[in-house]
Amino acid sequence: MISRFSFDIFFEKFNEKERINLPCGLNVFYGESGSGKTELVNSLLNNKNFPSKNFIISNKKTPDKIQLVFQNPENQIISPNLLSEVSFGLESQSQISDLKSDLDEIKYSLPFVDNWQRHPSTLSGGEMEILNIVTAFSTISDAVLIDDGLSYLNSSIKNNWINWINEKYGDRKTILWFTSDHTDLKYGNTKWILSLSGLRKINNSEMHTTYNHNHSIGDLSIKANNLVFSFDDSKKRVIDNLDIELSNSRSLGIIGKNGSGKTTFVQLLTSALQPSNGKIKLKLSNESPNIAVLNQFPERMLGPNSLEQLLQKLIDNNKFDPLLVKSFIKKLKSHQINWKKVKNKKAFDLSWSAVRIVLVIILSLSNYNLIVLDEPTFGLGFQQKIKLSQILKSILLNKHLILVSHDTEFIQNHCDQIIDFDSKTILKNNTVLSNAK
Repeated sequence: MISRFSFDIFFEKFNEKERINLPCGLNVFYGESGSGKTELVNSLLNNKNFPSKNFIISNKKTPDKIQLVFQNPENQIISPNLLSEVSFGLESQSQISDLKSDLDEIKYSLPFVDNWQRHPSTLSGGEMEILNIVTAFSTISDAVLIDDGLSYLNSSIKNNWINWINEKYGDRKTILWFTSDHTDLKYGNTKWILSLSGLRKINNSEMHTTYNHNHSIGDLSIKANNLVFSFDDSKKRVIDNLDIELSNSRSLGIIGKNGSGKTTFVQLLTSALQPSNGKIKLKLSNESPNIAVLNQFPERMLGPNSLEQLLQKLIDNNKFDPLLVKSFIKKLKSHQINWKKVKNKKAFDLSWSAVRIVLVIILSLSNYNLIVLDEPTFGLGFQQKIKLSQILKSILLNKHLILVSHDTEFIQNHCDQIIDFDSKTILKNNTVLSNAK
């Protein structure tokens, strides 16, 4: 019989104490980024390297065998190819009765993999998450903790994988899913909201995000003819004979299912990748734009640098005017970020939301005239998405944007044209334009 999962949580500052009892199946915990979700995960796992400053966990009753799904899907992948990645967890378990049968079942659950010798880095963010979910649930455990581990999936694929979890493990494992997307609450057998002042159970998961966004028409144009791209170690074409032509966009959205080629298309646009065949042209007022890209994994942009070191590099390379540093610090303050406290930190020392907000604000004041944001809402709660919306509105006063996201609601509220990689069509969205022609 699977042990129940229970603990006491005490918010000393607010004198709030609750006894939390969790049944088998899916228990969803929503919280804005910075509310303490990852700290709660680490407290439940007895990870003393990440202590919480806001609450104390005591009187835990948890299973001995707990599996964690990481917030950053790259952090969970340790092997040089996909076959060794899915084999590793099975081979490390001493009680496996039929390794081949279990391995075949995992492979069957990952139909998007066409070559098991591929490096995991060639997967999209969402495909990495699916890989991690399958391998985590396939290990011997009585409980699984998911730290924002489904946030790169679009709504239909997420729904499919929630059904997969419920059907296969809903009556066998206690699952704690910590998420920054309030719409995920609808999936929970139990629903919880975590804030800095408490953890409370709710019955109604209705929350609404209201944006007040509009911008002027732009000068961004893209033309792709017979565009083809595939990775060298994959038989499948990520982009297959794509023909697209658009013009006069200021804020372009790119949507589509996980693995449909959204991020690859951006890498082709920015010449980070070269097409296998065909041509692609990106122009801004008939000239090549000066482009900055914020990757869906923001630590890739920072690398080993602190935030201050990155800012200084931009200043040294004439990409950021040093006279705007005071304005930058003031703008951070308006979003409740203290530059003195974060400037010497690296990406892994800060929440993903804080890193994203700081980097987007840096780019908003930079000398780039086209900013590309890949999955900018990842890890952001609905209040933080409203703050991001305000930043984007200020960017679009004199710059252009490309937003890549599975968050279709956010895209529809901020983009005047949208490339849908599922239907291979361009959608015009004049509702966000203040001067539509």
